Amino acid sequence: MTGKQGLIARRTLTQDEIMEISRLIDICNTHDGLRMRIGLDMLRDRPGDETNDFLYYADGQLVGYLEADSWGSKDKELTGMVHPTFRRQGIFTALFAAAKEEVRQRGVQKLIMVCEHASESGRAFLATTGAEFAYAEREMWLGRLRKRGRRTEGLSMRQANAGDIETIVSLLATDSGNFAAVEEHVMDLMGKPGGYRLYLATLHGQPLGTVRLDFMQEVIGIYAFEVRLGYRGLGYGREMLEQLIHIAQAESDKPIMLDVETDNTNAVGLYLSCGFEVKTTYDYYKLSLEKIISCTG
Repeated sequence: MTGKQGLIARRTLTQDEIMEISRLIDICNTHDGLRMRIGLDMLRDRPGDETNDFLYYADGQLVGYLEADSWGSKDKELTGMVHPTFRRQGIFTALFAAAKEEVRQRGVQKLIMVCEHASESGRAFLATTGAEFAYAEREMWLGRLRKRGRRTEGLSMRQANAGDIETIVSLLATDSGNFAAVEEHVMDLMGKPGGYRLYLATLHGQPLGTVRLDFMQEVIGIYAFEVRLGYRGLGYGREMLEQLIHIAQAESDKPIMLDVETDNTNAVGLYLSCGFEVKTTYDYYKLSLEKIISCTG
């Protein structure tokens, strides 16, 4: 068999390459009993201004792949895999080294590596990189919605527009204080196609919270769910969530999922009470590239 060989870096992917990645995801998921966290919609929408996809071929067969997310300029999430038959041959090490050097040259300061908790091989590799565990998230899918039925007078939710950017940034950055990074992310989302939608909730005309719906190929994702400081724990979050689920279900019959940090017990309890069920857990590891740069000169 002849064809592509070794490591190839891409700014955009062909449809054939995306199909190869999809097949490799299925092979690895089936072999390891996992749910690989790589969105094919994101791969199709690559803008082509950065190299974020790293493929490894053996005699024309795609046997390894690693991707960097398209969000942000200082932090990058990495997710990857190697075909079960081709593991322990240094393939993922080569992919990781290429991706790390590429983003380092672009000024990225920190890598966030995503690894399903059940992946023993993934966690074993991360232990060799010097990366530190940062946090974990549960992926939860909606079963049957359990409605509470409460409707607060004056609470409404609408799709956000460009005029709401400052308000949304203020809501999302309240806890972290990282307004610049959040603003960059929100501006990027506003410029994306219709698959990403930000919503703004108000109470008597005043900002109450924000949330995002991602209409993906196989699922609808709920992300960036934030209730204004001082209004948490009062039931407003549940009302926002129920309204958002109605919006999503009115447009599509795709399943609905969300992510929540494992130590956010209040949010986990809310989602469970609404009918969400835990599907899997993802661990996030951080690696500072600034430390690497200073150590290597």
